[in-house]
Amino acid sequence: MHKIIILISLFCCVAIPAAAQSAVSGTVSGRDSLPLPGVSVRNIRTNSMTVSDANGAYTIPANADDTLFFSAMGYLSMGIRADLVPADLRLRTLVTSLPGVEIVKKTRRRDSLETREEFKAAFNFRRPKVKEIVMITPAGIALNIHKLYKALSFANNRRSDTFKGRLIKYEQDRYIDERFSTELVTSRTGLTGDSLVQFMNHHRPDYKFAVEASDYDFILFIINACTKFRQGEVSVP
Repeated sequence: MHKIIILISLFCCVAIPAAAQSAVSGTVSGRDSLPLPGVSVRNIRTNSMTVSDANGAYTIPANADDTLFFSAMGYLSMGIRADLVPADLRLRTLVTSLPGVEIVKKTRRRDSLETREEFKAAFNFRRPKVKEIVMITPAGIALNIHKLYKALSFANNRRSDTFKGRLIKYEQDRYIDERFSTELVTSRTGLTGDSLVQFMNHHRPDYKFAVEASDYDFILFIINACTKFRQGEVSVP
């Protein structure tokens, strides 16, 4: 009888550790409580791992005091003791903060300043003056060879003059476009479509008028020009 009790005790000692290793099952959900497939579930102690299926369901061997680590792309990872894992575990969305972006509206003035900065050498170009080439000193007359060479480089000077002229013309056209806008013309004349395009091309004011005219004079010019346009005439101040 004594031997039977000993055998039963030994059997219980062996069976208890075996029974201690159980499995944890459950589901994982994400946004809007929808099942989340592809979630990695890892037992930290045993390093065993499984992945949730299409329904967000998983099963992994674990003791009650093991820690299970849940991770998925786009969600905050979470470590939970096995006996505390809820039947339906909900992962929180990972929010990534992006640096602020400032949108700066492009204006004619800003564009003009950027153009002048980019082509500073062209805008600042001028031919050397005589007094910069020939200098009278107590010792006699001296020549600035660098200035003289620059003054005699006719081909380079012509190219620089031409390029500078084109840049200035570009700036002037942008200024006219800003004042003589399609929005302003349409609001004062009612012209749209092809008629508007023809009017803008045939009655475009020159730069001098665009700069010197007051708002009243400019609007009056548009109204008078529209009257002539409807009569088939072209008028450019």
